[in-house]
Amino acid sequence: MANLITMPKACISCQAYKHIGKADDIYCPHIDRYGQQQTKTRYGQCQVHKTQVFITELCNQYQQEPFIEVVDADNRPEAKQPRQERLLF
Repeated sequence: MANLITMPKACISCQAYKHIGKADDIYCPHIDRYGQQQTKTRYGQCQVHKTQVFITELCNQYQQEPFIEVVDADNRPEAKQPRQERLLF
């Protein structure tokens, strides 16, 4: 069996995420190769919530992509766009 790709358990590794581009982000977690804090984070469209999301967002509707090994991640202080979470019963 081939090695799995490891990604955070966040939008970036969710089946519902469709990439759009990069956007300004005051909570950008990325550091460039020179050790400087970056100011843009990748974002896309969530097909479940019908909103734009940063790749680092978490939600309870997460659907893991196949062949991806996920690791827990901390949620962002703010979402790119407000959304209503569905309650799980």
